Amino acid sequence: MPAPASLAALTPKVVIGFLGTWVLALLAANLVPVLIGALVADLGMSVAAASALATAMSLGTAAGIFATNKLVAKGDRPRIARIGLLAMAAGFGLGAFTLTTAPVVAGVVLGGIGAGVVVATATAASSATRDPDKTVNTVMIVNRLAAAALLAIVPLLGSDLRNILVILAGLGLVGLLSASGLPNLPIEAAQKPAAGRRFESKAVILALVFGLWSMTEDLVYAISGVIGMESAGMTLDGISLVISLSVVGGLLGALASPLALKLLGRSLAIVLIITIGSVCKYAVLTATSAAILSAGIVLAGTMYGAVLALVFGLAARMDVTGRVGTLVMGVYIVGVALGPVIGGNLIGAVSAPVLGLAIGIPSLAFGALLFVISRRSGVAERGGALAEAAEGHQPAAATVE
Repeated sequence: MPAPASLAALTPKVVIGFLGTWVLALLAANLVPVLIGALVADLGMSVAAASALATAMSLGTAAGIFATNKLVAKGDRPRIARIGLLAMAAGFGLGAFTLTTAPVVAGVVLGGIGAGVVVATATAASSATRDPDKTVNTVMIVNRLAAAALLAIVPLLGSDLRNILVILAGLGLVGLLSASGLPNLPIEAAQKPAAGRRFESKAVILALVFGLWSMTEDLVYAISGVIGMESAGMTLDGISLVISLSVVGGLLGALASPLALKLLGRSLAIVLIITIGSVCKYAVLTATSAAILSAGIVLAGTMYGAVLALVFGLAARMDVTGRVGTLVMGVYIVGVALGPVIGGNLIGAVSAPVLGLAIGIPSLAFGALLFVISRRSGVAERGGALAEAAEGHQPAAATVE
């Protein structure tokens, strides 16, 4: 493992590098709800077609992550990130310029792929910092703040399709100015020969379990509005307010995750937080009152923000090349993309109590599995700077054989 001194400290340049790439690329996903509405209003797409395009964009992001997994491990990360940022700008810019269906579809998918390349690069770079937990947590906090601000600003600028695509293209261009701050793999680690390209089983299991868990989260998030209007008697404005509060809750969860890591250790914190979140998901899916639904959504959003920081921090620590973190991120994005599709098909097919159990019980099981994986990962339970590895402690297990 590289000496801590050779790993990147979170200097202003490095922090700006992460915020100008990772945070900006993730914002494309945060604009999906308004993007769907704009596609329907301005291009005359059906809700199903617009939702399918949004899903294609998310899957394009996952494809970009998977395609660059090996490349970002030892490649020139600032250069790779710039390629992804240019793809974002070109794709979304194409759609904004033409504002016709075929170019918009192609541009949105290309923009999603570009965002995936950027996310993969920054995710891998987080493993080359002295304290990956702190790096990931910083990104998650700023992402929540940026998402809340962007969702508030977009209506003021105009929620038409051209404005939204211009904003997304602009994010790609802005990121070009900060990509140089992304740290590359330390020289001594880059020069070390790899015995193979396969992931260890624990890395694959972590990715699959976390992807399935994220699918249950976004499934509930996607259909909570329908439940609110049909079962809890809420208005669309009321539901929008609650969802906004859940974004704020995610920020609070990310802020609280370092304290949970310090006091409880990663494994126990993950399983306790997911247990609370699972109960909240059941409450949302079976809610018959606005109070229960609102409390469930906001609290579930808070738990969600904390779990993201803890699990991505774990993945970043498992392999200094960043390939495990990138794998986990890619599968997570797939889960996010598929959740709304599956939820939309389940909500009318089964009763609310059955749906609550069908989502709540697996969510609890995934939490238990993540507890076991975290315990067996070889990563320090309470995080902290990687200096502990140089002081004779057990180093993080390498996951690239």
